[in-house]
Amino acid sequence: MAFTAIHPEYGRIDATLGNLGCGLDWSQVHRVRPRINLTCPECEWGVHAKHSSRGLRFFAHNAKRPADCQLSNESVEHHLLKLELATAIRQAGWYAELEVRADGGSWRADVLASSLDGTRRMAWEAQLSAITVEELRERTARYLDEGIGVCWVSPRGEVPWLSSVAAVRVTAPKEDSHVWTVADGLAKFMPRLGSWVRVSDIDLTTFVRWALKEQVTPHTILPRYRRVRLKPEGNLSRRSLCWASPKSTAAESRHEQMRSRQDEQKKRRQERERVEQELKLLEEKARKEEEERRRSIEREAEAEKARERLQAQRDQWEADRKERLARAEEQRRIEEERARKAEQARLAQERHEREAATRWWSELSGEQWQDLLAAIGEFSAQERAGKAYPDKQGVDAEYAFGVPVMARRGLYGIARPSPESVKNWNAYYRLRIFVRNQREADLITAQGVDPTLVVHFDLPDFEQLNLC
Repeated sequence: MAFTAIHPEYGRIDATLGNLGCGLDWSQVHRVRPRINLTCPECEWGVHAKHSSRGLRFFAHNAKRPADCQLSNESVEHHLLKLELATAIRQAGWYAELEVRADGGSWRADVLASSLDGTRRMAWEAQLSAITVEELRERTARYLDEGIGVCWVSPRGEVPWLSSVAAVRVTAPKEDSHVWTVADGLAKFMPRLGSWVRVSDIDLTTFVRWALKEQVTPHTILPRYRRVRLKPEGNLSRRSLCWASPKSTAAESRHEQMRSRQDEQKKRRQERERVEQELKLLEEKARKEEEERRRSIEREAEAEKARERLQAQRDQWEADRKERLARAEEQRRIEEERARKAEQARLAQERHEREAATRWWSELSGEQWQDLLAAIGEFSAQERAGKAYPDKQGVDAEYAFGVPVMARRGLYGIARPSPESVKNWNAYYRLRIFVRNQREADLITAQGVDPTLVVHFDLPDFEQLNLC
């Protein structure tokens, strides 16, 4: 849905204008056969003239329109607000163009207002969707770079960015009215209260006229006055920017000057009080210093005795410290000797296990190993665990010098771990252990392994060949 379209002969046409902005009658584009080749100014897709059920004239996209066209994705509420803004601008005596894009594409105004003499332009943006403050400021800067003022208008109940840019919050007409009103964003300064007070219930047409004639302008509120009253005696809301009249901004300036004078007088009074207080403190300090001098003589005598006692304590502490250091050194030496012996025992055990594992695997030929792998694979297939296979070539000390076997769900078991190592092995103590026959199974269970975890395949002992 859009209010503007590109006519193949007359260029840009506007459904909100009686002559479509180019001297054409609506009947010359609405339900004309053959259909006029109108296109969307945003996506260049074909559009056609339509009436809404309330008689609103607009241009609808033809079938299979691009999904990313901004005009076609705007809500009905968005379009109605744009139309209301355009109507208000025209009633203020300015030109209003809807859906205007910059030549370079740096901005697209929902409604662009232009003065009759062409010296001033102002963009009016209907903002209904969520948007960040950074994006609002960036888009505002693009307008200002080209000398175009801007006002953001939102009908939402909560507008978190309201005072971050020049903006107002509006309220749609109620059932018994056709008037849009400004609910927030406009304020006046009340010297009696010394603060800004929100102005609400101003009809949108009046506000647009004020803004175009610069009877109200965006005003950056001075830091002292940024707690704006929602009503004269109501709650406060922090704001940094509002629309205000020159009279109010001047009143704020005068009030700030008055407050600055009061602050200066207060500073001078505080400075006098500070000097007087410092004099009193100096006198009090001198009195206390004299008292302290007398007391210090008495304390010095007591301190000498205390130093003698302290020196005796220090001598005792030093003797105790040396004794503790000697005991600690002896304990360290004992711990180091114990650790050295433990490391020697560990290395001896590791050599013993590695030699035992070498002998254990030397009993097995390559053909016997392949028979065992085949038996494990058949066993895993019967359990529907997938075809089991060795995880790596060669034995692994981490698995008690056995070979880890993988299946579909991960580690399936350990093939033929060394009996000398399995008794000390607890990392995977609940995994299955696969061996060739009952003899090998007995060697494993003799080390304390749960027999239910040991699986053998009654493979014969033959071809006793060394692997290394």
